Amino acid sequence: MSERLKDLWEELIKKQPTNNDLRYIIKHVESLRIKAWQKLLAQNPTNDDLHGVIEYVKLLKTEACQKHLHQALTFDDLGYIIERVEPLRIAAEKMLKRPESQILKEMREISISQE
Repeated sequence: MSERLKDLWEELIKKQPTNNDLRYIIKHVESLRIKAWQKLLAQNPTNDDLHGVIEYVKLLKTEACQKHLHQALTFDDLGYIIERVEPLRIAAEKMLKRPESQILKEMREISISQE
């Protein structure tokens, strides 16, 4: 990584980049991809943030999906994983087949723990 790029990264970190900023870097700046990914993870990425990484960065696709599976997922999120991430397709399909009452219970537990 060039010295100029290092300086720009440090300047960006001081300004507290948004998740969108980090997603842009992950997608477009290969030499900063891993640093931006680590920062994004530290900022609690949303499902949409993870979709962006899954969609555009093959190197981080599986890791982003694994993180995604541990967050509160909608049926659309599970469908997204089933459709686009073969290594995690079976896990997502199993989650989708659980009884609705169990899914709702888990979602309530997640929302209560985040309050």
